[in-house]
Amino acid sequence: MATPRVSPPWTNESAGPTDAPGTSQSPQLAMLDLFFPGFSVLVGAVQNRRALILVWNYISSYLWEQVESHLLSVVDIRTNDEIYSIFMAWVAKQRFSRSTRRFVVNTNFNSRNWFLWYDYEDEEDEEDIDEVINAGKKKGLAYTPSFGNHYFWYRGRLLLFRRTENRERNSFMPVSEREEISISCFGRNPWILKDLLLEARQLYLQKDERKTQIYRGTLKPGSTAPTWQRCMSRASRPFSTVILNERTKQNLIDDVTDYLHPATQRWYANRGIPYRRGYLLYGPPGTGKSSLSLALAGFFKMRIYIVSLSSITSNEESLASLFAELPRRCVVLLEDIDTAGLTHTRDENQNQSRDDSENMVPGQLTTGNTNNSNGRLSLSGLLNILDGVASQEGRVLIMTTNHLEKLDKALIRPGRVDMIVKFGLADEGMTSAIFRAIFARLDEKQEAEKAKKRAIDDARVNTLAEEFSAKMPSHEFSPAEIQGYLMKYKRDAEEAVANIDEFITQTRKDRKEKESREAEEKRKAEAKAKAKGEKEKKEKEKKEEEAEDAKKEEGK
Repeated sequence: MATPRVSPPWTNESAGPTDAPGTSQSPQLAMLDLFFPGFSVLVGAVQNRRALILVWNYISSYLWEQVESHLLSVVDIRTNDEIYSIFMAWVAKQRFSRSTRRFVVNTNFNSRNWFLWYDYEDEEDEEDIDEVINAGKKKGLAYTPSFGNHYFWYRGRLLLFRRTENRERNSFMPVSEREEISISCFGRNPWILKDLLLEARQLYLQKDERKTQIYRGTLKPGSTAPTWQRCMSRASRPFSTVILNERTKQNLIDDVTDYLHPATQRWYANRGIPYRRGYLLYGPPGTGKSSLSLALAGFFKMRIYIVSLSSITSNEESLASLFAELPRRCVVLLEDIDTAGLTHTRDENQNQSRDDSENMVPGQLTTGNTNNSNGRLSLSGLLNILDGVASQEGRVLIMTTNHLEKLDKALIRPGRVDMIVKFGLADEGMTSAIFRAIFARLDEKQEAEKAKKRAIDDARVNTLAEEFSAKMPSHEFSPAEIQGYLMKYKRDAEEAVANIDEFITQTRKDRKEKESREAEEKRKAEAKAKAKGEKEKKEKEKKEEEAEDAKKEEGK
């Protein structure tokens, strides 16, 4: 049986030979013509026009494909890469983008992709800052062309910026993320496109030149795959603002400077030593450990990657993936490693194995496993990630802890931790430095006639700083506590000095109350644990007695 032939949509063959224009009409068309004279003529014209449109669409698509294949150079930009933020920031500043009648508005390009970040609000010119504040603006607005083709001139060449919606991507993603962008130019040499992207990248890097980019480990949206998310960009903190012993700070800077020198890398390679460097910062909370890490990254113009080992997503597989994605030159900060449940893990495992062997039933096998059975990060897994065979080289690793004594010795042995820096409570010198940092004038540009007034103000602040540090007890308060108090009087140094006694008295009282509460809670917890232990002991003795009685009954 022959297969019936399918006709194109514009031929009207399905109605039969008598239905074509110029021949006898079908009964349906004849009936419609009675009510709407000329209806059959209109149908024929529409059918012929549809045919022409379909033919034209086919021909134009074919011709454009040939032009694009042989006469155009095209660069596609992925929306899940940082180059998207770089290029769109450049587009937002171009004239063709600002003059288009259909556009997309953003306060920052982070709204385009969840895991990308670009702080557009800092693009405001310095001379317009007051204008922005007075106008009540909180963030700058960036305008980029909407979907479609947009032509513009760049260095005398006509380029095409194309933005299209990709409807085939995952439906759970927001519409604003389902897009594709590209740049095209006439000619087979794409040098103009590369120059454009290099210019956009250079402008982007210039914006971040005096800032420190901060990344955090997280999960990609809609999946369980780990990735680094750029969460913010802060102005690089001057190392002089870090409250720490000057000699200790200088030793740390000298050590990192030597490590990052190209000759040092060759020295490591020639001797077969892994090119890694680790630092441990320990001390009470609020003493400036994280601040030092941020200042160190800014001083050496490196990005800082922050990982929280206590996060529920911190397992061996995800952490290994994050470390594999690290660039060669960066700072990695592992905060509060004593809270990750990895303290004295090996000793605990040895004790547990010993207890298991004592209580082991004859013939039963032991399973000495140092990894956590609940899927969380284990000590051996962390050590393998930090300096294993597949671990990343070239990075500066910084670990912070409040309790050095709790850490496993294997975690802080030489080779993993090359320098240990102690952070203590504020002494007289640190207290005075914090006071001057809060109240000293920081005007960089001074006219000649104002220099004398500046000297008088500095002398007044120095005098008040000495008076304040003399009243503040040494090694009792953390730098964060002192700074928090001074921030309440940031515009009145004399008032800060006058009220210091009240602050000391109130803080001591609060500490005693907190210690009393913690002691009471600890006592209750111990009593509860003791009662539970006694109850379990009685239940065990009862079961043993019942088993002994049952054994005697069987003997009878």
